[in-house]
Amino acid sequence: MFYLKITKAAKEYILKKGGNISIKYHDIQNCCIEPNLPPEIFIGIPKNQEKYYIVGVDRINVYVDKIIYERELENLTIELKSILGIKYLAINGWKVI
Repeated sequence: MFYLKITKAAKEYILKKGGNISIKYHDIQNCCIEPNLPPEIFIGIPKNQEKYYIVGVDRINVYVDKIIYERELENLTIELKSILGIKYLAINGWKVI
């Protein structure tokens, strides 16, 4: 099951940018270990929409990579962060191991 929360600040930011986000998984192949890197979050609709499921969360369309959606994920939160005034979205609660 896929559970996702969006903080108030992140929600306001996403809605100002159009109300669509994409969560993309990094599928690293041909490696001796399988890293479980946190996915990236982008504002907007993904180019390859057939590789994503659409989930509605608080009036926001969240395009979730099918690889992520089909895993057992709980307690994920999308947060708005800032470095030197540059705002970006990050996912909290992703288990690296």
